[in-house]
Formats: sequence, structure tokens, C-alpha cells
Amino acid sequence: MKGHVLLLDTFVTRLEVQPGRTPLVIQDLVDLDPDYIFIGHGHFDHADNAAYIAQQTGAVIFASPETCDNMAIDALNNFNNHYTSVKTVTCRPLTSRGSLPGAEIVSIHDLEPELNITAFKHLHSTNTGITDPDAVPIAASSAGTCLPTPTKGNTFPCNLQDPRDPQLFPAGTPLSSVMQIGTSRTGAGGPISLFYVFTVKSPGRDPFRFVWHNTTGDIVDSCALPNNNPATGLPFEPGQAANGCFPGVTVNGKTVGANLASIMDKLGPVHVELGSVVSLGFNQNGERDIVTYLQHVRPRFFIPNHVTAVAVEGSSLEWKVGFIDALKAANVPQDSWPQILWIVDPNDYLRPIVFDLDNPDRDHF
Repeated sequence: MKGHVLLLDTFVTRLEVQPGRTPLVIQDLVDLDPDYIFIGHGHFDHADNAAYIAQQTGAVIFASPETCDNMAIDALNNFNNHYTSVKTVTCRPLTSRGSLPGAEIVSIHDLEPELNITAFKHLHSTNTGITDPDAVPIAASSAGTCLPTPTKGNTFPCNLQDPRDPQLFPAGTPLSSVMQIGTSRTGAGGPISLFYVFTVKSPGRDPFRFVWHNTTGDIVDSCALPNNNPATGLPFEPGQAANGCFPGVTVNGKTVGANLASIMDKLGPVHVELGSVVSLGFNQNGERDIVTYLQHVRPRFFIPNHVTAVAVEGSSLEWKVGFIDALKAANVPQDSWPQILWIVDPNDYLRPIVFDLDNPDRDHF
């Protein structure tokens, strides 16, 4: 954006010593020489590699304070294991430690006036919340077969890998056999999730705005993934129940979920939403939560992420079918659907998608 390279998370599925399924290796991410790294939440499948890349490039990491704790541990481990000559990592905590989701909207001023960036805490997806009997769940899978879902029978698509996938992309030498640059994600930082808003400004033009979230939570029921302390069994976050929901908790006079919906309403319509099309609650509520975020943000373009973890490798087009089925089931008028720029792994890992401020109504490839 405006000449700045920003990374939105840094994890790469099946990162190998030589390009394998993913047509890049860790050095390719270092060679991008990013200015900043934004972390949505601290789970390994989002934040691994972040401290290492920051140490190699000097990039500043933005995250929750709890995830910054993990970045400091990663940085020290990398240094002690001689994977980097740089010991420190700059990780800037954005939200207040222990704050409720949606309780504060913070601004990042580093790239102003050209880029206005804000963030707020939202909800990690969950499979421990409330099952919606009216949602269209995506059937769970086991040994390549679909299992009946509680209320809808065999509802397709399943979260299944194409059986040809392992032959097409045989596993190579994993990077983990050479370098251990990720550490445990125990502690409070794991599921604490941030939603980012990027507004690109240019003289004489309307701003170009896109949003990014790497998980999609249950704002209908104010439920998120449990964030419980193993020592006590109680959540790290105030007001959160052991199942991850926020019963009876209000923010600005609304439930946690309703307040988040209100914040998202004020953002839309946006030009682009890069959002997780996968929810851990897919077998409870299907793609309902994904559709809910979309209805509040109202993007012109939707680009899915999280299509190779939880969503099994090679299952992306199955999830696309489920996403479209969920739009129909929610009675979303088709003329209000965003243009869907679907990502199919591994074909689209290196396909550029470029949006031009001179023509923000269309995409340029």
C-alpha cells in the first residue's frame, strides 16, 4: 500500500526447505522486507514465523499485548538457538490487556497521512457456543466420508481433502526439521483476536478502505473460543464463561456481539473484506458467522482466508459451495452479494490481486 509492504499474519501452510505445496519458503517472506507485520491472533497457524521475520528484517509487529508476550518468547528462543543475529523484536501492543472485545478502537499512526489504520478486539470462532438450528451446517468428515449433522442430515460440502491431493503435492523436507522458529502458543495470547481496518488516502480521490480479520466469531450469541487458564480452568478474559461466551456482559449498553456488529456497521460499505471463511463452529452453524460479518461490513469484494488450516488442504472449493449455500439460506439478495474473489490453494498463493485507487470499482490482475 502506497509503497509499503505489510504482512497480515506470517504463517505458511506446510513451510518446507524447498518449495513444495506452497510455492515459497521462509526466505521469500524475509526477502519481501516488510515494514510492518500485523498479527490477527496468536495461534501458531497465524503467528508462527512472525518473530523470526521481524528479527531478520527489522519489521515492527502489531498485536494484542498477550500475543506480544509470545513474540518476545519466540524472539529469545530464536536468538538462543542461533537462528538470528538480532535478539530483540519490536512488538507494539494495541489493545489494553484484558479489555473486552469491542471496548476500544485504537489507531496506528505510523503510516499517516497516507494510510489510516485502526483495530479493535473481536471474537475468535468457536465450536463451544450455541448451535443454531436454522443454520446450514457443513458436515464433519471422518476417513473421507461425511457424517450426519445433528439437525440437517448429510449437508454438503464436507471438509474433505481431494484424494488426489497428496499425490499431486507430495510432502517435502519440512522447515521444522532444520529450524524450530515457532514456540508453544499456551497462555492468554492465543485466541485474543484483532480486526483491522485500512484506509488508503490519496489527494483528489475517495479513500480506499479494506478490512482484514483472520478468524470469524459468533457475534450472534457473543461467543468466542474459550481462553481458559490451564492452571485454574477459568478464562483469562474478564466476563468470559468457561465455554467462551460472554453471558450478561455489555459494552456500550449492548451485548458484546451486538456492540461488535454496531462497530462493523459503521465501517461499511468497504471496498474489500479479507476475512476467514472458516469457523471452528462450521458443524454447528455452517457459514452463518461468515455471512453475518459480511452483512455488517458490506464489502464490494470478498477474498477468503484460512483455507488451508481447519479447512483441510485442497478443500477450498468445498468451502466456496458452503459459503454460497449459506448466503442463500440467509436470504441475502443476490444483487447485494459481494464479488467473490475466491482463493484456491495452491494455485492462488502467488496470484496478485491489485486494487487501483484510480478505479476502485474493479479489480486488476
